[in-house]
Amino acid sequence: MNPLLRVTLLGVLLTAVLAIESPAELDPKSIDWSTVRTLQETSKFRAKFGLAPLSDDEIRSSRISGGTVAAPSDIPWAAGVLIHGGTSGHSFCSGVLISARFVLTAANCVSGESTVTVALNAANMANIGYLISVSNILIHPNFSWLLGRDDLAILTLSRDAPIDNVTIRPVLMPRRSDAQKTFNDWMATTAGWGNTGNRDDEPIPTQFLQWAMDTVTSNLVCQLSYTWVRSTHICVSTDNGGPCNGDEGAPVTVREAGRIFLIGLHSFHYSGIRGCDRGRSAVNTRITEYLDWIEQNSDVVIQP
Repeated sequence: MNPLLRVTLLGVLLTAVLAIESPAELDPKSIDWSTVRTLQETSKFRAKFGLAPLSDDEIRSSRISGGTVAAPSDIPWAAGVLIHGGTSGHSFCSGVLISARFVLTAANCVSGESTVTVALNAANMANIGYLISVSNILIHPNFSWLLGRDDLAILTLSRDAPIDNVTIRPVLMPRRSDAQKTFNDWMATTAGWGNTGNRDDEPIPTQFLQWAMDTVTSNLVCQLSYTWVRSTHICVSTDNGGPCNGDEGAPVTVREAGRIFLIGLHSFHYSGIRGCDRGRSAVNTRITEYLDWIEQNSDVVIQP
């Protein structure tokens, strides 16, 4: 390679790396929250189906179904994920804090994106505690949006989250011994800022973090609704409420002997003509299938 060309390319690469590693902090007051989009409303997502982009006015007029409002200390590991889409506007997903430096979210939210900000202590989005920029986005290497497979991404925060163990606290991860469990019939909690279905023009994110609790269903039952479900998925019933648009990447947790830990990350839900219809299970990424990958690519230590 020509030495001059090599130097030029190296300079471009260094500039790109520095741009990623030194992101600017976002002022929440600078965001027009009424035009923040769900994943399904983004121009990139709609282009996959040959649909035209939506205008901000259309977003305003077209807006966890059946959930319960969370207090600031109820789900301190919940993280809002704001994706800066440039001319397509901002979009929003959910995520989960796994350490002071790392957040898990759905790959389908951040694949192909470069500028992301995480909201913490944001049970009330009108009073966000912290907005921290993301310095690196790592998509699972086998992620396939088409196949709904390996829908997982690790976000590196540009600075440590101010953990107070009250309103901001990393979620506990499964132990390696938990990998043998199916969790079938366990009660699981899903939490996010997605649509509630309570109003037609509901903005995303909703003002308040909400959670819903329901039973884990077997993958065999889940396959009756989604034929492509496999061992790396874990499904939860939506009879008592469940995830909706904007909840992609939301944490799914269970409690065992007083210990609350992560078993899933929301990936996919059924959206019918009435919004996120109840009755079909919500599909999540099964965290116990990815313990090695998470440990290798973050500072999280998985216990035996």
